[in-house]
Amino acid sequence: MLGETAIGLVDTKLVGGLGAAALAGVGVGTTFMFLGYAFVFGVLRGVKVCSSHALGEGREQDGFAYARAGMLIGFALGLVELLLCRNVEHLLVVIGTDREVIPYARDFLATVTLGAPMTCALAALIQHRQAISDSRTPMVVGILGNAFNALLGYSLIYGHFGLPALGVKGAAFATATTETIELAVMYALFLRAERKSTKAPTISVSKAAREVLGLGGPTGLQYGVEMIAFATFTAILSGISSQEMAAHQIALNIVRVSFLPGFAVAEAASVLVGQALGRRRLDQADSAVKSGLGLATAFMAACGIVFALAGSGLVGFFSQDPKVLQIATRLLLVAAGFQVLDAVNMVLRCSLRGAKDVRVVAMIGIASVWIAIPTSAFFLGRLLGLGALGGWIGFVFETTLGATLCWLRWRRGSWRKAYAAF
Repeated sequence: MLGETAIGLVDTKLVGGLGAAALAGVGVGTTFMFLGYAFVFGVLRGVKVCSSHALGEGREQDGFAYARAGMLIGFALGLVELLLCRNVEHLLVVIGTDREVIPYARDFLATVTLGAPMTCALAALIQHRQAISDSRTPMVVGILGNAFNALLGYSLIYGHFGLPALGVKGAAFATATTETIELAVMYALFLRAERKSTKAPTISVSKAAREVLGLGGPTGLQYGVEMIAFATFTAILSGISSQEMAAHQIALNIVRVSFLPGFAVAEAASVLVGQALGRRRLDQADSAVKSGLGLATAFMAACGIVFALAGSGLVGFFSQDPKVLQIATRLLLVAAGFQVLDAVNMVLRCSLRGAKDVRVVAMIGIASVWIAIPTSAFFLGRLLGLGALGGWIGFVFETTLGATLCWLRWRRGSWRKAYAAF
């Protein structure tokens, strides 16, 4: 997950040389890209849940069927995203995006989603690997992909090494190409592991697909609706000024250094919970959650201290625009305040999904994000004139509400009754 953070940081640094409007455009385009990916990635979390439970129940070979089902689902949904993102200029105009930003956002989104089917199929293979406790393989592939993406992106954005200077399109094309190569490598490794298996899956790919959709559907809906909330948030900010949007994009990429590794711990807790409950060991599931909370909160609290003490220096690495620097530094101070709450929220949400309690988690996530995020951006950011800072204050409320409700659900939820007798 830290490797995925590096891709965003590198792209932000490289595109930053094109100016605030280009940087803001990439931010808007990325938000809309993940608006589609969020639903798909949420659905494909069903691969992880099904595979981890199968491993705990002694059916590890069924994980291959879940992975194949996930690849088919991911590729099909990724193809839909590719078709929908050919030209979103009219939509950007309708939602009030700064006209200076629109061409960059349109071009970036149309280019980067050329790799959408491959990106979504790749996600299924990563989910399967993580479910069987092999997080190292996708890590290595991802790190090598980062290096390739950085070199290709630098070359295509500015026209080095004999390649054309494509600007933001170059960054997008590099990302799409990298994801396609990573899929090819991961699929080759998947085929090798499948051939080495001594047991054939006990379920068909079609049945596996139904299980994946049944468990991943609510999470996909949650992720999608949450991303609509964040897209609304982004649209509100982009309608204020390109500097507010650029500052938000920089701060968001910096915070991802804390968020994504913290989320990785949460995902690890989800896998361990699924494996433990597959063995009918509720006590082991509780231990996994306790460990996950300790690791994630410690790491993200440490990052929060860094954000508070060295925020201006971190922002200065990406932009020297005085206004952007000032706004983004303030955003990092807000981020420092909600780091621990965010860690608790993530670990508990992922753990509940590992316990197959996906519907309640989806309802909690959808309610908390819509109550807090777009409303804060509109009322505090736009109407009261606080800009991106007003929107980020909503993050504090959202993480507090989500963490509280998920804690109550983990400790007292009805899902525990199915395992309490064992």
